[in-house]
Amino acid sequence: MLVSSSLKLPKLATNDGKDKYKTATTFDTWVRDLRDHLELAEMDLESSYTMIWVGIHLQDGTKMLHTQFRANEDTKNLGVEEFLKTLRQYCILFTSKEIL
Repeated sequence: MLVSSSLKLPKLATNDGKDKYKTATTFDTWVRDLRDHLELAEMDLESSYTMIWVGIHLQDGTKMLHTQFRANEDTKNLGVEEFLKTLRQYCILFTSKEIL
């Protein structure tokens, strides 16, 4: 494991899909931070444990989307990357003027 006991990672923010997370810049920064945490912890992006860990950092509508994604027969085995794509579509309106 890359993370040593002396290395202290900052706490990952909880994404609720509201306000600031509706902008592409803020959402993408949160995803980058999430990926950094996963990489440092050497977590497998296809692991069900990793999906559970991601869910801990969601709340409200994003948590509900995560629960549905994990329960749905068509999506439950797709992994974190596919979930993050779905989450991005949920959070950022397709009419956003930001470059997606």
